[in-house]
Amino acid sequence: MDELNCVHLGPNGCTVYDERPLICRLFGTTKTLPCPNGRGPVELIHPRVEKQIHEYMASTRQVLV
Repeated sequence: MDELNCVHLGPNGCTVYDERPLICRLFGTTKTLPCPNGRGPVELIHPRVEKQIHEYMASTRQVLV
């Protein structure tokens, strides 16, 4: 976890887990946001769906961090 650069990552893990942003919810579920520990769901989110999610975030000006 030391290599991860997140302003919400505290000494005991995520400090905003209950209210985590969409980008955090996607972490480890897509090829472009892989888990550094090699973990993830059985099936990754389809690249087309991932693209739609990123387009949505861009169109609504979501703040990522």
